[in-house]
Amino acid sequence: MNERDEISGASSGSYHYTRVVELPGHTLRARIERGYYINRSFAVAEVLSDDGAWTSVAADGPGNWWHDTPTPGSDVQVVATLGELAEVLLRRAAGMLAVQPATRTISPHVNGAISALLATSYGFDGEKRVEPDDIVWAYDHGGALYVLEHPDGSVTFTKAHREGCPFVISAGAQDCDDDCCFPHPAEVGRKPWN
Repeated sequence: MNERDEISGASSGSYHYTRVVELPGHTLRARIERGYYINRSFAVAEVLSDDGAWTSVAADGPGNWWHDTPTPGSDVQVVATLGELAEVLLRRAAGMLAVQPATRTISPHVNGAISALLATSYGFDGEKRVEPDDIVWAYDHGGALYVLEHPDGSVTFTKAHREGCPFVISAGAQDCDDDCCFPHPAEVGRKPWN
């Protein structure tokens, strides 16, 4: 979690703590208020949606923590008192968001290119099941997968280039600078003879 913001405050009637963190693809916020009365207290973790609204993801009832916190006053150490609860809420929210499958939409053109790749590799009625071990192997060997759509309608699928390669940066308009060297999988982990 990358820290983005933290706000706290205390008065004779309540104290509050807000912590904002960023995860890959999500901005989360924990908001906790401890009021003088239990029914004026809350603890919630929220996620920021694309339209800028905060949506509740996780919460903890005041009955679980209110009795273990000090009575409001200007001398309360707010972060020390509510920080652990905020951390628990943020971790719960992050865990819930992580289990949601990441859905990526590909263009109909790229979908057609994948169909063509399958057909040219396995026949017009080709079918290929990719096992989880194959996926892990692919991540561990070669570069990242890049899908480059070209102005002429062609599509390049490549793992042969590093992130900063001119070929990748220019979406295929420039040639590779030949600095994209990945070790052959058969040579990875080999030790030279002594």
